Amino acid sequence: MGGTHGRPDEAVHNFLGHPVPRRSTRTFADHLAPPRRPAPVPPARTQPRPAPAPVPTPAPRVAPSPRPVAPPPEAVVGQARASERRTVLDDERPSLTVPAAERGSGSLRFSLQWEQQVTSTGLHRSSDVHLGCFWETRDRHSGALQSLGELLAAPGFGARQVLRLGARSEQAGEEVLADAAHLDLLRRMVFYVYAQGPAAPDYAALAPRLTISRRGAGTVQVWAQDAPAGARTCALASIHDVAGDLVLRRENEFFPGTAREVALAYGFDDLDWNAEGTVPRPS
Repeated sequence: MGGTHGRPDEAVHNFLGHPVPRRSTRTFADHLAPPRRPAPVPPARTQPRPAPAPVPTPAPRVAPSPRPVAPPPEAVVGQARASERRTVLDDERPSLTVPAAERGSGSLRFSLQWEQQVTSTGLHRSSDVHLGCFWETRDRHSGALQSLGELLAAPGFGARQVLRLGARSEQAGEEVLADAAHLDLLRRMVFYVYAQGPAAPDYAALAPRLTISRRGAGTVQVWAQDAPAGARTCALASIHDVAGDLVLRRENEFFPGTAREVALAYGFDDLDWNAEGTVPRPS
């Protein structure tokens, strides 16, 4: 029954027909020996973590320098259109020359206007100022253009006249139309203001002015100024043809008498006047 080393045979423990737990094979000496400790397992070697990439220090924010502001452009005064230009002939600028190349065609307008006169009740009061024109051709033939005496057109050929007098009204004034295409027939013209009645006009209150204009071009103005007391007639302006150029002159010369005094003062001494010296007879 006994097994080796004094241990019972394994069959003794199986007599009941089923296995029993196997006996420990450890001896008494094994129990007295100090317990064996398992060898320490060396820790697994881990890869060192890479050092985190240094976070770049943000550059200090610098406020953007303001953009240089361009100075505003200097104000440029626009030039007036040719039709809006106005030239006033006075003591400082008594004359103006229009070159032959700029004379063009069409009509030249010589318009007389004045300040409207009203009564104490606000009604318009008539004024005794009228526009007249002495003219002289290149062959020294001369005449006058004025409503007094019905001298309404001259000189010319056939139905086409170089000068023509328009209708007069207190509001619009009075004007002479000149055919610029045939103005070279004339050597000179003198425009004057006259009164049909015996009384002298109130030039200071009326402030008559002659405006010379052409379509698409500027205007030239001549004013009757500083009239002496009792002045009845005024030579306002003269126009001269000099080698094709038109020379405009401010005259502003006053006379106590009728238009005949103007004619004699400016060399139109071959005109035949009526007894009153107000209407020249056609020659």
